[in-house]
Amino acid sequence: MNDNIIPQLPKAPLSRRVAAFSIDAVVVWFLSAIISNNWFTFILFFMILWIIARVLVVHKNYGQSIGHYALDMKVLDTRYQRNPGILELSKREGILALSGALAMLGISNLTSGNAAVLLLIMPLFLDFTVALVDIERYQQAFHDRIAQTIVVGTMRGYSLDIKVKWLVDEAKRYVRR
Repeated sequence: MNDNIIPQLPKAPLSRRVAAFSIDAVVVWFLSAIISNNWFTFILFFMILWIIARVLVVHKNYGQSIGHYALDMKVLDTRYQRNPGILELSKREGILALSGALAMLGISNLTSGNAAVLLLIMPLFLDFTVALVDIERYQQAFHDRIAQTIVVGTMRGYSLDIKVKWLVDEAKRYVRR
């Protein structure tokens, strides 16, 4: 066996990354919606809770947030291929906190006469668009490029996506009978 071969880390697909982001965003949105009573306090509490959930928890939980744990992924530092430090996570999640707060504010205030609030989703969309056009192996989004992090698959987690696929297959099999 050749010792010069460096093993590649397993790539986390963009769809799973978006699902993990959505899980984290819904948890933080629910808590901030309970606490806040106007848009300013909503954004303030969303950002504070986001930093707690995606910086402090990730730093203590081997690079995994709630959503990443549910879908078997973790965040790594690209330079050392280990768990990122507080500074890298703060840069990464500071960008996501503001764009996520605006997106959740837009979605929660969407009514038939107020469709313009969907423009609040644009910063988050543009952040992930960078990953769609990235031709490198790990498809880094804008926040990952700034913080020099990558999201990779791991064996540690709940495997929620696999369990949901199994339930859907079982339901399809039951319906066919």
